Amino acid sequence: MPRWTCAPLAFLVLLFGVLPLRAQQAETPRFGVFDPETVWKLTEVGKKYNQDLNEARDKLQTDIDKKQAEIDGMRDKLRQQQASLSEDKAAQMQRDIQNKTIELNRMTDDATREMKSQLSDVQNRFQQMLMDTLEIYGKEKNFTLIFNKGVGDYNSPQVVVTQDLIQKFNEMHKRTSAPAAKPQPKKPPEKPKEAPKETPKGPGSP
Repeated sequence: MPRWTCAPLAFLVLLFGVLPLRAQQAETPRFGVFDPETVWKLTEVGKKYNQDLNEARDKLQTDIDKKQAEIDGMRDKLRQQQASLSEDKAAQMQRDIQNKTIELNRMTDDATREMKSQLSDVQNRFQQMLMDTLEIYGKEKNFTLIFNKGVGDYNSPQVVVTQDLIQKFNEMHKRTSAPAAKPQPKKPPEKPKEAPKETPKGPGSP
């Protein structure tokens, strides 16, 4: 084969081998932006977690309020009766109030730690679900990058994908957001109640 025919052939092979790569590199990057706070508030999982946290907080606060009301009642009682109480009795009531106050402080500290622990656990679980959703959603929609809204100072409304992401999140985590109700155990049929036997009356009874 003449030498001059080899060069064009090699050039064509090289050309056609490079063209797909260049076309891929020239593809316009696609970017998205989402608001994580909106995802937390509007996804079914986020709503459920938020409700659970509020209920746990309200329960702990109710217990604290009861303890505080108990202490307030003891203080009122001491003020009302202090003039007529002996020194020993008044001192004992003051010690009781101090002990109850210590219990209240411990209860408040425990409640704070409990809520922080629950919040951290919920946030970690939700964050992992959000990362999984972003990965699947980004691949399906051919996104190059998806940013948290808090990262940038400005973004065009055209790149906001929050609502689409919420829909995808709900689709992926239906079981988590709406767990199947546990079947209630069937109660055995109740036995017919026997009529109470009359107690024999002793002599002289009316």
